[in-house]
Amino acid sequence: MDRVAVFVDAGYLYAGGSTAISGASKKRSELTLDVAASIQYLIKQAEQISGMKLLRIYWYDGAVSNRLGTDQQLLASSDNVKLRLGIVNTLGQQKGVDSKIVTDLSDLARNRAISEAVLVGGDEDLRIGMELAQQYGVRVHLLTIEGSSCSVTLRQESDTHSTIAKDDVRAFLSVVVPPATPTAIPTATATAATTPVPVAATAVNITTVFDAVVKDYLSSLARPEQAALKNAIQAGKVVPTEHDGRLLATARTKVGRLLDNKEKTMLRDTLKTQLGI
Repeated sequence: MDRVAVFVDAGYLYAGGSTAISGASKKRSELTLDVAASIQYLIKQAEQISGMKLLRIYWYDGAVSNRLGTDQQLLASSDNVKLRLGIVNTLGQQKGVDSKIVTDLSDLARNRAISEAVLVGGDEDLRIGMELAQQYGVRVHLLTIEGSSCSVTLRQESDTHSTIAKDDVRAFLSVVVPPATPTAIPTATATAATTPVPVAATAVNITTVFDAVVKDYLSSLARPEQAALKNAIQAGKVVPTEHDGRLLATARTKVGRLLDNKEKTMLRDTLKTQLGI
């Protein structure tokens, strides 16, 4: 079939992409992926490199206990994208992703579902998949990120090699700006006059703060991102790590101190309520 498929190692895309735009590899919670823009970019690149129409994009990533993050939710529901998941173990290590890429490259080539492939990755373990696909007559084009590490032998085995420029990465990947560090609140001295704050009033204030924090946060998300966040919470029963971290940091700033476990639960429940869960 005269079709091209794209194979994306998400771990490489996030690590290499964040290094390209910021100078250092960032955690997922520190990054925002514009899913629609990334898909359109990859489709355009694949069709330009191969001169063929797209079969689909295969997106490989890890998941903790099969819980989808918000990016993964958006990708899974996007046209022309097949989300393929490995696992993330208790040490935070991604497992089973490279083997899925190798298997899919080989199977699609053997079944003549594709005649060209674009591989976004740099791991040496992917070379065997590239070689197997080539044995079935498929041309495999390597697409790496400017300044990222890439296996020398993987690059040597590829039919062509192209680079995603830093400016192109910025069009679909960005670093989240962390909230300002809260100003330290002076500790009252024994001789300072203090006015006790009623417990009821404190609870009301916290509730008001949390309502405002969640409202502002949701308003910063596009509708598809809100929908993906809602789906992720409903599927996994917990707030995805990247959103949880940002909300907790903002709430800490507003309150001026660390939140206790009960308050963290209250904040998360406020998010679920405003999402209609």
